[in-house]
Amino acid sequence: MLLTTSRRSSTRRSAFTLLEVLVVVAILVILATVATVATTRYIEDAKKTKAQLGCKAIAEAIQNYTNNPANTLNQPPETLQDLLTPAFGGTAFLRNGQEDLIDPWGKQYRMEPMIQGDGSTIIVVYTYSNDNPPVPISQFGIGPNSKVN
Repeated sequence: MLLTTSRRSSTRRSAFTLLEVLVVVAILVILATVATVATTRYIEDAKKTKAQLGCKAIAEAIQNYTNNPANTLNQPPETLQDLLTPAFGGTAFLRNGQEDLIDPWGKQYRMEPMIQGDGSTIIVVYTYSNDNPPVPISQFGIGPNSKVN
C-alpha cells in the first residue's frame, strides 16, 4: 500500500472566515474607542491650559492698565471691557480685543479683587471649565491652586 497525500486543487482560494473578520473588526472598534476617549481628555486639558494662559494675559493687562502713566489714580479697571477702551484714553491693553476676553468654552472671563493676608489687594482673573463639577481656573492655577472660592 502506497501512502499518498492528496493535494488541494490549485483553483481553490484561501480566504478569511467570517469569524476572523469579526474578531478584527471588534479589535478595531476597541482601539478606536480608546483613542477617542484619550483624545477627548487631551483636548479638554489643552482648553484648561489655554484658559489659564488667557487669565495670565488679562491679569498682566490689568497690571499694565493700573501702572499706566495716563492712569493718574493708579486704579485698576472697573470691568474687563475697560481694558479695551481705557477711561483715560489710549489704545487697548489686549492684543486681540474682545476675542481675548472669551475663554475656550465661549464664556466671558471674570475678575474679582481678593484681599491677601498682608492686607494688599490683587485682582483674580478666573473662569470655570465645562467639567461636571466645573473646575475653577485663574492666573494662579487650575483647580485647588486657582485661589477661586
